[in-house]
Amino acid sequence: MEGTRRLTGRSKMALAALAAALVLCTAALVLAPEKAYAYGFKQTAATKDSATITWEDPNAGSSFYTTTGYTVQWGEEYGKVTKSVTLPATQKNFTFTGLKPGTKYYAKVTYSCRTSYGSYDSQYLASGDIASRVVTPTGVKQTKWWYYARSVEFTWNKQTAADKVEYKVCKNGSSKAVAKDSTAYLSTNFSVPKVKNNVMYTVQMRVHDQWGWSGWSKKAYLFTQPMVNAKKTKVKGNKLTVTWGKIKGATSYTVYVSTKEKKGYKKLATVKSSKSSVTLKKLKGKKFSPKKSYYVYVVANKKVGKTTYTSGKHYSYKVKGARGQLRWTFD
Repeated sequence: MEGTRRLTGRSKMALAALAAALVLCTAALVLAPEKAYAYGFKQTAATKDSATITWEDPNAGSSFYTTTGYTVQWGEEYGKVTKSVTLPATQKNFTFTGLKPGTKYYAKVTYSCRTSYGSYDSQYLASGDIASRVVTPTGVKQTKWWYYARSVEFTWNKQTAADKVEYKVCKNGSSKAVAKDSTAYLSTNFSVPKVKNNVMYTVQMRVHDQWGWSGWSKKAYLFTQPMVNAKKTKVKGNKLTVTWGKIKGATSYTVYVSTKEKKGYKKLATVKSSKSSVTLKKLKGKKFSPKKSYYVYVVANKKVGKTTYTSGKHYSYKVKGARGQLRWTFD
């Protein structure tokens, strides 16, 4: 009995030590939910295609257990990982490379530890967002100009790492902003009201992250789709004459015609900016007839270097003989 009592006492001591080691080793996993910035986890550096994180040894100073290694996992979708790397216990930092510029990623660090009673792998250490540096915005372009509302919308290639966006809209040829905003609302679309029809504007954007501002984007051009002149657009003598309002600053105009409102449009002419009308002889090899209905729209173009900006299309104009009607054809 006495031998049994002594054995039980020793067992209790061993079990208590083991329990203490288990608690200390797995505290981050058992006692606390996944929380960013635990154990000194943080991002310390970034470039447009890399990010560096550091962390602390969760077992530093412990006499019960020793960290044997780390695993770093990451992916673009929050909470999900698609890539992984294993690191030695002496390394408490990692640089992610090959990242997309201005993109936020999810990163997670786990560790394994060893005690005199065994080894316990893949214990949670910390997780959180990391990001490559924002870069000068690209893809800035007009998406819609509302002629009667006198409002223009534009878009850009969103960077998820940005925490602030700033834009400025100026009349073409001027540096004075007629509209500007700096906001943390990271929309892919922005709307500017109270613009003047038939006047060309420019827009530039820049973005911000924890490291500072990017450069300003190159100028994108904003301008309305030319309105067809109802009095001068008609079919006469088997020819279709299309006339429109000029856009100051445009470099050319392109005219499209179809026999159906929603589809089948053919590009029949592109003319210089000095022109505001064109006379067309045939559509798909057939002469125009004053007894048939045709649908017309005109697009204004602005060529800058190798890039051509357009007004886009929002409406068409129905023509039958000398009569016509404005149609809101395109979304």
